Amino acid sequence: MSASSDSLQFFWHDYETFGISPRRDRPSQFAGIRTNEALEEVGEPLMIYCQPTRDYLPDPKSCWLTGITPQQCWDRGLPEPEFAKRIMAELSAPGTVGVGYNSIRFDDEVTRHLFWRNLLEPYEREFRNGCGRWDLLDVVRCVYALRPDTLTWPRHDDGRISFKLEHLSQANGLLHEQAHDALSDVRATIGLARLIRERNARLWQFCLKLRAKQAVRDEIGHGRPFLHISGMYGVEQGCIALVFPLAVHPSRPNELIVWDLRHDPSALPSLSADEARRRLFTRQEDLAPGETRLPIKTIHLNRSPVVVSQWKTLSDVRASEVGIDKVQCLAHAQWLAEHGPALAGLWLQLYQDDASRAAAPADVDEDLYGGFLSQQDRQRLKEVLQLPAEALAQRAQTGRLAFDDPRLDELVFRFRARHHTSQLDEEEQLRWLAHCQARILEGESGRSIDDYLAAVDELGASLDDCTDAAQHEKGSALLDELVAYAEWVAPEM
Repeated sequence: MSASSDSLQFFWHDYETFGISPRRDRPSQFAGIRTNEALEEVGEPLMIYCQPTRDYLPDPKSCWLTGITPQQCWDRGLPEPEFAKRIMAELSAPGTVGVGYNSIRFDDEVTRHLFWRNLLEPYEREFRNGCGRWDLLDVVRCVYALRPDTLTWPRHDDGRISFKLEHLSQANGLLHEQAHDALSDVRATIGLARLIRERNARLWQFCLKLRAKQAVRDEIGHGRPFLHISGMYGVEQGCIALVFPLAVHPSRPNELIVWDLRHDPSALPSLSADEARRRLFTRQEDLAPGETRLPIKTIHLNRSPVVVSQWKTLSDVRASEVGIDKVQCLAHAQWLAEHGPALAGLWLQLYQDDASRAAAPADVDEDLYGGFLSQQDRQRLKEVLQLPAEALAQRAQTGRLAFDDPRLDELVFRFRARHHTSQLDEEEQLRWLAHCQARILEGESGRSIDDYLAAVDELGASLDDCTDAAQHEKGSALLDELVAYAEWVAPEM
């Protein structure tokens, strides 16, 4: 499957993973389907499994949810470097837009960290050769916020609207054979996309153009209110707010700080920086009675946000349903337009130490965002990947791998240890064993074997209440596999 260089194609994709953390946990399954711009399939679907490495234990609850065990991935899967290269080839084909359901916040993070662990360039596939990324979830939220008649909206048991893919598929008559199976999820995502495109082509095209950062900037403009559609506002607020731009984030130029105009900003000048910081970064439940968090959000311009300059696109009826009083909001916007410049110092104080508040990951596998690599280091990693395993070992063991970035020595060592274990010398074998023991036995940067087995026991206890004999047998077999996997991994420690 590949995209021609003169046309836009979508590569719809989904991961199943061995846990919920895209930084820490590993993929178990990947599926992708390429379509043209009209959402017609091109080529054959891709569905591959990934072999887990010996220094990692999956979350049994994730295995329970997907039905995928580490043994299945060992039997059917590719080593992680090959798995990563297959995915990179698809997402990097010229003119390809990688897209999924909640893909920017989850699947793209899995991809980036997968590439990082395997010494591949984590970002280029997102912008080179006409490539890009997009996310159907915010398109669905846009439909709900602005044109809710386009789809049928399912509800949770408590009455709240559900944006879960399997619920939307069922409510709208789409085939979704098996939730939490990557290929089934991809087909359901494409089906939902086709419905939206067929029923509201104008909204579809509008959202599609916002995958480009400059289009987002153009839509926002300068010093004016605009609509922002995001899960940050909650489904009870229609996932939408009329917002006003306050400032560009002082240390992250692709983030715009905005104020939710449902709320009166006139008390801002009376707040000290410390008080404002406390009310911005403290959870609502941890604030004093009567206090509320400041209604300030940041918009990532490079994550395909849905922003609408024409706020009249939100009908008066729909505005009332989602709690937006346009007259009041515009009065708040006028106040910010007049007084906002005097508050520039406050935003600087609030956000300038953002980076220091975010604790750096303790482990190099998770430290992708610890800094961009130099061009020289990127080239060195490409050369590393071209070397046969024996030649790479010789270079590493004789100190001939020289990187500018201190993270890369450990990253390359782990890559070699995971995938070319036989090439480790005695000292490296002891180093690798110590690393695996810290991971598996002590739970360093992950889950320990005790945590793993406790989760298996918890699932086993829940199975005691199952009255379906077939389901009970299936669940018991899965748990037996998980225990056997622990017994297979642990003795080597």
